[in-house]
Amino acid sequence: MKKTWHLSIIFSTTLLFLTSCWDQELLKESKLIYGAGLDYENENEIRTTFAVRNLGIPVSQGGVYSNRILSVSGSSPRDTRIKVDRVLSKQVTASKNQLILLGKEIARKDIDHIFDVLYRDPKGPLDARVGVVDGRAEDMLNLDHIGDTLITEFMSDLIKGAENKTEAPPMTIEKTFRYSKDVGQDYALPYIRFNEDVGAPEINGIALFHQSNFTGVVLPPFDATLLLLMADAKSKKASIVENIGKEHDQGFLTQTVTINIQNAKSDIEYSFQEGNISKAVIHLEVRGNIEEYPQNHLFKESQVENIADELSKKLTERGNNLLTKLQEANCDFLGIGRDLNAYHHEAWHPKQWDKEFTKLNIEAKVKVKISETGIIK
Repeated sequence: MKKTWHLSIIFSTTLLFLTSCWDQELLKESKLIYGAGLDYENENEIRTTFAVRNLGIPVSQGGVYSNRILSVSGSSPRDTRIKVDRVLSKQVTASKNQLILLGKEIARKDIDHIFDVLYRDPKGPLDARVGVVDGRAEDMLNLDHIGDTLITEFMSDLIKGAENKTEAPPMTIEKTFRYSKDVGQDYALPYIRFNEDVGAPEINGIALFHQSNFTGVVLPPFDATLLLLMADAKSKKASIVENIGKEHDQGFLTQTVTINIQNAKSDIEYSFQEGNISKAVIHLEVRGNIEEYPQNHLFKESQVENIADELSKKLTERGNNLLTKLQEANCDFLGIGRDLNAYHHEAWHPKQWDKEFTKLNIEAKVKVKISETGIIK
């Protein structure tokens, strides 16, 4: 009995130090934002379009989810959030937000003021995907749904699909805000446009950013894949389609080859002169399988070697053209400045890096190796 009494005192004392839920937010008392788009309304106002989920009857009970699309103008993103709260019957919350879309014009200006409030919100998910729209984000969200899929889910899956195919970097609210503050590392966001032919949005490449500003330069999906491979950021799948052969320029469409990249390894070699960086060489080695080659004849080992050599030359040329575009846009996507800061600090000049990067001698060298051919006799 005495032992039981002692245990009761211990347990009772322990309960006094246990934490409890001091702040709760019931779903039945909230309206959930599943996506938001931001555009410039005029010189002094922005326009935020919210995709607010109508929960209604649960799907398990035969109900169907839907969105209510609301557009509100204000002096800041937080101001528009306050205003949209006034027209909803319940308190709005961004705890389930999946997507942030930036209109092309607002992305060209400093986007720090947009991500400031998104990053500060303790209930806002920092893993929500971010993309740039060719036009206005409001128009994209007003589509409401594509087929049977709500626009927020469709856009989120579209971006994640591009990430899995190494056609877009996995950029979230957290990464976008962090990279915009990093002098030695720039970034790119998925670039989305509406495809009139299929009647749906599509990933049309990646938009290059310098710190917190869209540079206006968009890389097509193929260049985006090559850039990500050079950045050693291959995802689950990566494919390269390249024109080879002398007859392709004469209109022979069969002069193409498609390679499924199995492995990719990238490394940057730096040269220095008098304590300053003089050259950077990006060495990229890819190993893959031939998925398509209409000319066949792949049972010949010499033919496979010739294809690998020609691909190496073609991709090296593309890689160097790509580096020129990065320098013209002043987008240090490969993080050369960050490498200097971390490993060659004596050659790192953060206040001058904007000018140094655009004038730096950067070269790409790509080596292709083919491991399997999928022979058709």
